[in-house]
Amino acid sequence: MSNIKFHSPASLNEAVRLLGGLEDARVLAGGTDLLVDIKEGLTEVKNLISIQDLPGLERIERVGDRLKIGARITPREIAADPHIQQHLPALAEAAGTMASSHIRSMATIGGNITSAVPSADLPPPLIAAGAAVELACSVGTREVSLAEFFTGPRRTVCAGAEILTFVQIPLPPSGTGACFQRFSLRESNALAVASVAAQLSLKDDKIEKAAVVLGAVAPTPLRAEKATQYLVGKSCSDDLFARAAALAREECRPISDLRGSIWFRREIVQVLAQRALAEAAARARTKHSNTRART
Repeated sequence: MSNIKFHSPASLNEAVRLLGGLEDARVLAGGTDLLVDIKEGLTEVKNLISIQDLPGLERIERVGDRLKIGARITPREIAADPHIQQHLPALAEAAGTMASSHIRSMATIGGNITSAVPSADLPPPLIAAGAAVELACSVGTREVSLAEFFTGPRRTVCAGAEILTFVQIPLPPSGTGACFQRFSLRESNALAVASVAAQLSLKDDKIEKAAVVLGAVAPTPLRAEKATQYLVGKSCSDDLFARAAALAREECRPISDLRGSIWFRREIVQVLAQRALAEAAARARTKHSNTRART
């Protein structure tokens, strides 16, 4: 660590320039993932570029029909934000149960995404909600669907001199509910053995739109396409959710490690998926009822 040079740019343009011009450079925000990786020798770094002082990346705001979350926003801030609690409860749940209280105050949404760790908690509910990320480089910005952002464990589509600046999430339509479920081996500071995010949009108790996203059971966050397609157009029921959860179980691609076997992870995915779908449907019905009451 003593050989690493620390840089504190005053602007995003300067940060991008440093990232593109320095050898073995990495962006530092909260550092809860990156600094551990450096210490354990998983990442070779000669230059750290801090974005802690860059203006504008510490805001959560509504812009038109989207919520825009700056890359420096912490899980604690996400869990406490009233817009996210109202429109994106699954994201609030993931942020509020992530790791320990200390980590939730230090980590950032940008770091949790760009670390591309398969067990990261925030990507599944974000993907289920249709989120995209904004990437800045020397010639401007581009937007990438978060579902297409991850290319493998600890690998993303980011080019060498791109910095994730914002996460943009469409506001869900009326009658939409979402839920995040995770399972870990300890209460605090434990990586997920498996997680599931579900989002359902209902009309007259029929599912118009669905998303089921699995975490920690594939090289990247995994959209359970068969389960999703099975749900669309059908009326909500416990049997429907049980069948969709069984499909999600078959779609996941877990590995065996110290936290659980392939069989165990598949079983956990099925249980979590059924719970997440049932709760998402209950929340969708509540929001639909509340909207009708106001009209």
